[in-house]
Amino acid sequence: MFILNTSGSISRSPCRAASGCHCIWITWVKRNSLCNRQVDASHKGLGAVLSQEQEGKIRPIAYVSRSLHQAENYSSMKLEFLAMKWAMTQKFRDYLVGHKCVVWTDNNPLSHLQMAKLGATEQRWVAELAVFDYAVRYRSGRTNQNADALSRQPQTKACTIITPARPGSVLPEGLQEVECAPISATPSSVSTVPQRTTDDLVVLQQADATIAPIMHLVGQQQMPGRLEKQALEVGAQRLLRQWGRLSIRDGLLHRTYQRSDGGEPVLQLVLPESLQEEVFQQLHTHHGHQGVEHTLELIQQRCYWPRMGAIIRDWCLKCELCCLAKSTQPHVRAPMGHLLASKPNEILAIDFSMLEPARDGREQVLVMTDVFSKFTQVLPTRDQRASTVADLIKEWFYKFGVPTRLHSNQGHCFENNIIYQLCELYGVEKSRTTPYHPQGNGQCEQFNRTLHDLLRTIPVDQKYSWPEYLPQILFSYNTTPHQSTGHSPFLLMFGRKPQLPVDFLLGRIEEPVAGEVCHWVSEHKRRLQVAIVGARERMRLAAAGRKERADKQVTEEVLPAGQRVYLRDFSNRAQQDPGQVGS
Repeated sequence: MFILNTSGSISRSPCRAASGCHCIWITWVKRNSLCNRQVDASHKGLGAVLSQEQEGKIRPIAYVSRSLHQAENYSSMKLEFLAMKWAMTQKFRDYLVGHKCVVWTDNNPLSHLQMAKLGATEQRWVAELAVFDYAVRYRSGRTNQNADALSRQPQTKACTIITPARPGSVLPEGLQEVECAPISATPSSVSTVPQRTTDDLVVLQQADATIAPIMHLVGQQQMPGRLEKQALEVGAQRLLRQWGRLSIRDGLLHRTYQRSDGGEPVLQLVLPESLQEEVFQQLHTHHGHQGVEHTLELIQQRCYWPRMGAIIRDWCLKCELCCLAKSTQPHVRAPMGHLLASKPNEILAIDFSMLEPARDGREQVLVMTDVFSKFTQVLPTRDQRASTVADLIKEWFYKFGVPTRLHSNQGHCFENNIIYQLCELYGVEKSRTTPYHPQGNGQCEQFNRTLHDLLRTIPVDQKYSWPEYLPQILFSYNTTPHQSTGHSPFLLMFGRKPQLPVDFLLGRIEEPVAGEVCHWVSEHKRRLQVAIVGARERMRLAAAGRKERADKQVTEEVLPAGQRVYLRDFSNRAQQDPGQVGS
């Protein structure tokens, strides 16, 4: 405690009180230990504290806060939810992925998040938090003051100016006994990174089998001959290819790197092998686990060694925390496959799609598409229960006949005993896509995008009445020639061309002609057979073209028996702990 006076003295009694104070040091996260996170939000900002119990004490790990944007004018519960989502997904993600976490909040409704009725924004936030293993707990605001302080802007009150006492002034009773005491602060440590002098680096370069011979040749400015080059090891030969860029400065071998963006050349230290992994750890592991390109750029601004690009890429791809925490695209891409049918109603593909809530509360539709003809039916529904799905599927059976196979994803609404018994009763084969691979039901996924595009054409004031417009939209889709088949889904499904309102306007309505039924049936069969054969060939050619284009990017990699791979547990929506990774 410091008290200003004329001599800059410090009271002895306040110093005794201050000596009882202690500092709380920020620490590192320990694996396999429960993380605690306190969040709070005010109408000015968000605050969060990440801590962990270590050695019987709660130790802080990180503090974060930010002010609110103008558009974030939410309720108190939504602000608390925003603080939790923002801190977990944007600030503490690398700490929390793979760890169990308890989120403490002074907003009681937030602790019942799993049972709350959420809006579209909150549901999206819940989806972003699904990768974490966390639980929300409530505690009073008095015990949540650390996060509460971070969420509030500091009050800028005017400071009270204390005028120094003049000589001869009477000091207060508590300051009659004063003494001068020096104040100093000694840091416990400056850096955990070992510092090396130029002489140390010179010794390491001279001891390196790759750098030492090249360093000697550059010092003599003598380009070696062909036989001398062959006598060098492979690493030294690669380094020798940079001959025009190598130079010695302050006794150290450097390489001049010309930036691709035309910037000033960069002088790179040719790094000995003994320091390469250490530099990588400093610029990748201890620098936020940046990606391959960012890590390589950081190192290129400082150092160089032969094959550094391939080596750094290999190290980044093998970084355990990066593999667990980052949502990277798969590096292996298998050849493209197709779900093809040879006749109408052979394969019926089904899927659910979410739309905007209608006036009657319905917001889900069951999409049923015939894979061959592309004929599609869309039925609005209020839920995705198995009994509801079975009733809707039977409507297709009764109107268009029983298909040979029923294809869907692995959703619980499609993979259950009710659907299995329905298929067994009607003699329908049941198939499904591979897990978490919606491309296996591409026909429905493609129509879902088309349906959403068509629904956007509804007038804005009628968008909540989309169930009334759905039959008209489906009729337009089913009577329009499909790009894959060259015919309309209506023609391939029913064997005759659809009559549109414009046909009456243009007088294209055929006059009824009396004739024998057998003649009409044979002619109808002939036309339908021609259309089916033509559609089948067009679909085969279109599928072959898509496969040829997609297979150009195939990067198959055979996994030998016994190779260790990472497993992701989707059941609890959390990343696998490294201790659970197996082969």
